[in-house]
Amino acid sequence: MSSIARSPRVDPSNKMLCQLVQSVREEVLRRYGSELTFEQRRDAAATITADMLWLDEDGDLRSLVTHAEEVVVEGKRYRRLEQPSSGEYRGRWGAHHVQEPLYRLEGVHNGPTIKPVELHAGIIENMTPDLARIVGELSAEQTSRQVVATLTTVGLGSPSRAPLEKHVKRMAQEMGEQVDTLEEAARVAETLPAAVFAISCGMDRGAVRMVEALDPATAAPTQRSEPYERTPPPPSERRYRMAWNGSTTLYDVFGKPLRTFRYAAEADSAPADLARRVSADVAWVLKSYPGSDVHCIQDGALELRVLPDMLVKTLPANSNVDVVDLVDFKHLTGYLDDVVDACEPPGDPHDLKGWYRAELLRDDGAIDRIWRKLRDQGKSLPSSARKKRKAVAAALSYIRTRKTRMRYASHYREGLPIGSGATENTVWLMQQRVKRAAQSWRPPGLRGVLVLRALVLSERWAAAWATYAATHRKDVRSAA
Repeated sequence: MSSIARSPRVDPSNKMLCQLVQSVREEVLRRYGSELTFEQRRDAAATITADMLWLDEDGDLRSLVTHAEEVVVEGKRYRRLEQPSSGEYRGRWGAHHVQEPLYRLEGVHNGPTIKPVELHAGIIENMTPDLARIVGELSAEQTSRQVVATLTTVGLGSPSRAPLEKHVKRMAQEMGEQVDTLEEAARVAETLPAAVFAISCGMDRGAVRMVEALDPATAAPTQRSEPYERTPPPPSERRYRMAWNGSTTLYDVFGKPLRTFRYAAEADSAPADLARRVSADVAWVLKSYPGSDVHCIQDGALELRVLPDMLVKTLPANSNVDVVDLVDFKHLTGYLDDVVDACEPPGDPHDLKGWYRAELLRDDGAIDRIWRKLRDQGKSLPSSARKKRKAVAAALSYIRTRKTRMRYASHYREGLPIGSGATENTVWLMQQRVKRAAQSWRPPGLRGVLVLRALVLSERWAAAWATYAATHRKDVRSAA
């Protein structure tokens, strides 16, 4: 029993907390009577506690309201306007209606206005920063409907779905624009695992359904039996585009993954931007572990060459690291498996698939022998054996210009990575969020949700959020 005993969360002798507990119990009894089950008493206590926290939250917001004639924000003077103003802010425990005058930059007419309470509290999209942080993290995994359901289930004050979706989308887009800064802030705040021995990185692509504008001249006419009352939206169509994904994984001396950082961006973004983010993390790790091996492991697609090129440009000059550029082992063996399936008897009775793998992992020169074997095999096939010739030709084409990046044996013996599983897993994890039934995206919205998800999956949300939230807080003081 002693092995599973836990220390209490709070000191039972804390008089203030004991008084609060007693007050909650008395209020439960007053509101609901004494005939409650244990579960009902817990729910009732949670409701009363939420009411108390809402009052505290409301008072905290109102304490930041100012009615001064002039305020100073970041060295600039703002003068109070005469017209009354109020705002609704959603907090963790519910909505708050707060009245405060508007202020305009001194000497400016008809310019933008500010509300000091929003700057002082760090309001983000009409949400208190703590609620914004919560819904942002949840949105990395859940749709807006699911976020609302989650908040409601756990007893927090949730905005309705449509406003929440709009606010989170705009917040995510803003974070997407700052992603380089946020990832840099995370690097400053976090601690690397001990004894990093090797680093692997890579990029890949995954299909996402996008909403794209359609030329009105080629759009099919709508079939309506009555006039459309509102202005119709511009014609659009849904097409799949290949979004960018990337990963950086740290390994110990035994080849065990220690941590993975993940990245993603919409198809319209420049691949060099994502490659630069990957390279920044690799360079950061090398500063602490300058002797680590660096492997760039990807499939053979030409557009992915941007990453090894970026690594060469951005890694520290004094790191003395040669980037090992490899084609993913499984991508190569996939082509070889296709040859076996097409050319050998069903079931691969001679285990040629196993032979290919064993040779590649035994000897760095195996790919040269395999290349010659496939070339001779292709020459011996009759022209009528179209399926066999196609499989052999595809393997030869894939290997021809990539042989130097298919020498795995020496790395395998040292326990170094030769596969791009972490990158492919990143693609899968991103698609779990953005490729659900009936989902389609526009580039800004996709960019935002991919950044949210990448930060959460990389365990960087807290550090990134602290930096982002700080940009919404300003020091506001009376000019008097």
